[in-house]
Amino acid sequence: MSEEISRWQRVVNLQEGQAMVVTDLHGDWDAYQRYRDAFFQLRALGQADFFILDGDMIHASLPAEQDKSVEIVLDIMRLKQELGDSLIYLLGNHELPHIYSITLQKGDELFTPRFEFAMNGRRQEIVSFFDGLPFYVRTPGGVSICHAGASTALGETNALARLFNYSHQQVLSRTRAQITPEERPELVRAMRKMHGRTYNEMARKWFAVTGLDDPRYDDFLVGTLATSDEDFELLWPAIFTRNEKEYGSSSYQVLLTTLLQALSSDFTPQSVMVTGHIDVKGGYTLVNRQQLRMASAKHASPREAGLYLLFNVQEKFKTAADLVPHLRSVFRS
Repeated sequence: MSEEISRWQRVVNLQEGQAMVVTDLHGDWDAYQRYRDAFFQLRALGQADFFILDGDMIHASLPAEQDKSVEIVLDIMRLKQELGDSLIYLLGNHELPHIYSITLQKGDELFTPRFEFAMNGRRQEIVSFFDGLPFYVRTPGGVSICHAGASTALGETNALARLFNYSHQQVLSRTRAQITPEERPELVRAMRKMHGRTYNEMARKWFAVTGLDDPRYDDFLVGTLATSDEDFELLWPAIFTRNEKEYGSSSYQVLLTTLLQALSSDFTPQSVMVTGHIDVKGGYTLVNRQQLRMASAKHASPREAGLYLLFNVQEKFKTAADLVPHLRSVFRS
C-alpha cells in the first residue's frame, strides 16, 4: 500500500492498496465497532490497507446516554496514532461547526451543545484534530471520495487552490483581526437580537464557556462572523451540498463533472465520486452515472441496510455502478 504526498493540503492521494470506506456513523458506537473490527479483520487477511471515514462520525439523534460521539472520535484519534496514513478521516458538515464554535441545527434539534460539553478537557485536542482533516481522497483507479459531493464552490475565483489548500485558522485569524474594541459591543448586541438571548447565555449553554475570563468567550462571535469570510463561503457549500436535490439532476451533473476534472489536476483522471451525507433507501443509490452515494448506518433505511465499500484503489472504474459489487455489510452475514 502507499500514499503519495499531495501538493494540495486538503487532498489525499492514494497510490496502491485496498480501501475500506465508511460514512456518517453519527455517534453510533455499535456501528462504529462493527466497522472498526471488520477493518482489522480484513487487514489481518491482507484485504484492506486504508480505513477511510467519510465524515459525520459525530452527533447522534439519540438520548445523551446513547450518543457516543466523543468516544468514537477519541478512539479514531487513538487509531490514527497506531495506523498513521492508513486511517483517513474526511471532514464532514457535523465536525466543521466545532472548529468555528458555531451552531448546527436541523429543525428543532441543536447538535453542537451536547458534543461541546462532552469533550470536556479534551476539547482542544479534538478540535485540533478536526482542524487538520482533509476534504478529498483520489485514487489512480479514478475513484474520488468526499463527504457530500459537488457544489457551486469551484465556480468562484481561484476556487481550486483556495478549497484544496484551505486553512481554517487563516479564516479565523483574519476575522478576529477585523473586530475592533469599538465594534465588538454592537456585534454582540446584534447576535443577541438575532438569537433572542444574551451572548453570555449562548456562550455558556451552547459552547461550555465558563465565563467572561474564559479564553474561548469570543469564539462564538468570531466563528459567526467568519461564516461571511469569502473562503468560508467557498467551503460551506462544498461540505453541505445537497447534490441533485439542491441543484436538479442536469445542473448537478455539470457540477460533478467540474469537481472530478478539478481532482484530476496533476493526477490520474477521476471518473467516479463516492459520498455519504444524504439519506438513501437501503444502503446506497446511484446519482447519475458518476456518483455512488452510500450510507453505513444513520442515513441507511433501515439502519441495518448500511454498507461499506471495499475496493482496490488501482482498479479502473468508469461508472458508479461498477462499484456496487464492492459494497459489503457488517450487519448481515
